[in-house]
Amino acid sequence: MERIIMNSLKNPAALFSFDGKYILSNEPFKKITGLNEKQLRNKNIGSIFKEIFIDKILRTLEEKKFSFHSIQINNINYSLFIFPVIENLKDRLLVFLLGEDLEYEKEELLEVLIQKTPAGTFIYKDTFIFSNRTFQEITGYTEEELKKIRPYEIVHERYRKEVIEIIKKRLSGEKLEKHYDLLTIISKTGKEKHLELVTATIKYQGSYAGIGVCVDRTEKVELEQRLNYLYTHDEITNLPNRKKFIEYLSKSLNYAVKNSHLVAVILIDIKDMKLINKEYGYSVGDQLLKEIGKKLKKVVTNVDYVARVGDDEFGVIIYAFKSMGNLSENIEKILKEVEDTYLIDGFKIPVEVKMGISIFPKDGKTSEELYKNSEIALLKAKKTIGKKFEFFSEDSYKEISKILFLKGKIRDVIQKNSIKMFYQPIVQLQNNSIFGLESLFRLITSNGKIIMPQEIIPVAEETGLIVELGQKILDSVLDFSKKLPEKIKLSVNISPVQFNKTGFDDELIKNIKDRDINPEKLILEITESAIMSNISDKIRRIKKLKDFGIQIALDDFGTGYSSLNYLKRFPIDYLKIDISFVSGIGKDKSDEMIVKTIISMAKNLNMMTIAEGIENEQQLRFLRYEGCDFGQGYYFGKPASHNEILKLTDKNSL
Repeated sequence: MERIIMNSLKNPAALFSFDGKYILSNEPFKKITGLNEKQLRNKNIGSIFKEIFIDKILRTLEEKKFSFHSIQINNINYSLFIFPVIENLKDRLLVFLLGEDLEYEKEELLEVLIQKTPAGTFIYKDTFIFSNRTFQEITGYTEEELKKIRPYEIVHERYRKEVIEIIKKRLSGEKLEKHYDLLTIISKTGKEKHLELVTATIKYQGSYAGIGVCVDRTEKVELEQRLNYLYTHDEITNLPNRKKFIEYLSKSLNYAVKNSHLVAVILIDIKDMKLINKEYGYSVGDQLLKEIGKKLKKVVTNVDYVARVGDDEFGVIIYAFKSMGNLSENIEKILKEVEDTYLIDGFKIPVEVKMGISIFPKDGKTSEELYKNSEIALLKAKKTIGKKFEFFSEDSYKEISKILFLKGKIRDVIQKNSIKMFYQPIVQLQNNSIFGLESLFRLITSNGKIIMPQEIIPVAEETGLIVELGQKILDSVLDFSKKLPEKIKLSVNISPVQFNKTGFDDELIKNIKDRDINPEKLILEITESAIMSNISDKIRRIKKLKDFGIQIALDDFGTGYSSLNYLKRFPIDYLKIDISFVSGIGKDKSDEMIVKTIISMAKNLNMMTIAEGIENEQQLRFLRYEGCDFGQGYYFGKPASHNEILKLTDKNSL
């Protein structure tokens, strides 16, 4: 059957196996190649057509359903098409040669050939005069309908003018390039179809005609378009993303330079967006972000620009405003429009924002500078209670740069687990013996500078790193406790954020059990701010820790809430007298009275006292006389490293 069909074709054609070996061909093929059947049997496709390799053909067929090549045989140009076909249940490669000097008369034989291919194929003159089933499926038209349609009529209008010119040239026999990369047509249903297309000029039924082979690339093109869109846009709000925002800002600055315009970059943070997602669910949170995006689009002009630049941040470019007064009006409009109560899925959600603003050219000459400085201004606004927005300034730059520096150092310490702990003795005041040690975290820079906790902890809390940092500190302290004498207690400061984390008590108990540590060696130091919310839950958790054997110290007592009504309800073991009161002993009668009161109150509540910051003999005598239990400070010793403190605890006295 293969030989009968092949010999009936008047056009050059041949069959090859999928590994490129010659099977059979017709006489026109032998005539053009100059090879007889005996010569062809010893050849493969690469030896007949130089520089056409079977592996390249197979890769092309897998993607395009056909392989096209422009070749020369005896200095004559031909279009070589290769199609995968099945004959007698065997996979074959059909090679089909087209040349402008060849005549194609037998449409029914051409149809036998082309209908076997998985690629869309058509021949046209004024209208489509032939189309295979695949091309009909792609376009949505029947063969009879296509015979009434001029080829350019189904082409997308943005390509139509060019296609009309090409059709005219083909039908006149003019020499043309044979390959389109991509062409968009409109199907019968009105849907855009994207075709990878190869066309050539042939002689058909006595005159020039165009022949085309195509593959439907619509799914691929639409996927690429979607990916390109997502690369530059936010999927939830359909607003441009940070990348697109920076690109547009760069263009705006170019125009602004030429026209001496001012440009403002406003970054808007949606307060507590993470809590909103947690409370109401991400679907509600996403809908809220959409509504905020719509409101921002509504409030700006058509030359301004809105984008979603982060999980809970939007960016606005105010372009070509004339004065700071105009900018202030825009800021007020944004605040008035966005700060509202939103009704989403039956939930009433109040929204508050913070904004950071930088202005071109004052605050930066490039898009990167302006964006960075808006971020700095936003961080300043988020730190400043009661302020809705901040403009960039050198002072805020210095302040935020320091925060960013510390944040980087903290993150580095966490990632490398390079915790540096120091320990200061806590002394029993009546006999100067070491009762315990307070563990103190220090951040040491590359040049040896020591950064104290009062600088580190607020940054760690603001940036959300405090829980990880606190856990690393706690792990280090627990490991060190195993090296200490059994009777030496070890205290560690716990941040309110860390203490209030769900499951903190259970995790701590598990860590102590896993390390096989006596829990009675550990004292947790917490501040009043950590326990003055959700009181009943805090009492329950502290009691749970105490029942396990851990002791609790209330740090910096007298500087915070100091509510005696609440204090009597908490099972606290120690009150730590703040250094600000201890330093006043011998200088300020009010401070001395406060210290006396705290010691007396602690005794009445069955709590012990620890005085911080003891630096001289006068303070020590006063505290002993008033009955203070324990003390710490430079008078007894500065914070020391692991090795130094181990030597000191071996002596167990000062």
